[in-house]
Amino acid sequence: VANSNHLLQYYENGENKGPSIEILQAILKEAQLDAKVEFMPWLRAFSTARDNPNTLILSMIKTPERDLDFHWLIKVSNLTRVFISLANKPENYVDSQQQAQQKLTAIVLGSASYNELIAQGFSEQNNLYLVPNGELVVSLLKNGRIDLVYDDPRNVRNILDQLGKKDVAISYKEITPEDERSSYIAINKATDIKIVERLQQAARKFEKTAEYTRLLMQ
Repeated sequence: VANSNHLLQYYENGENKGPSIEILQAILKEAQLDAKVEFMPWLRAFSTARDNPNTLILSMIKTPERDLDFHWLIKVSNLTRVFISLANKPENYVDSQQQAQQKLTAIVLGSASYNELIAQGFSEQNNLYLVPNGELVVSLLKNGRIDLVYDDPRNVRNILDQLGKKDVAISYKEITPEDERSSYIAINKATDIKIVERLQQAARKFEKTAEYTRLLMQ
């Protein structure tokens, strides 16, 4: 299962595309396994993978809360999380969570970013606007319905471009190491251990290739 993200994995013209898809295909081939990828909203994808053995998810940020439910097979991206506003609304620019708590931030329900902000004291009652997918998050920002999004600037820029809004400029603070995250292909922890081991071995082998380095840098 997967959530559509044009930087990582997406469905277009009858094909699954993106660097995460290519990494998945490589390790499946090496492990001599087959899998069907189904795209769905993030919360549904997460619950499907969490609740069903022999189910992979791509891609997902690794957090301590998720360790009990998944084996983490291979990293597929390096990304960041910062508060992003529209450049033409300087009154919404923030460079700290304390400032962001005074604004309205759109966030995907059940995402790692959502869980992170909830842990920091954000709430739907005070400063969060919950939506099912990243495209809607960016649309709300573009239309001035919310003040901020908490995302990777590259992803927000990509979605704006996809919406035909290349002229819409965004603002965010300078990115620091504490803003960096990693996302992975993971598999339900109750999966047959023989399948897990085959995928783990395939992943370790693929990690040593130049192709993996190329895909990880995209």
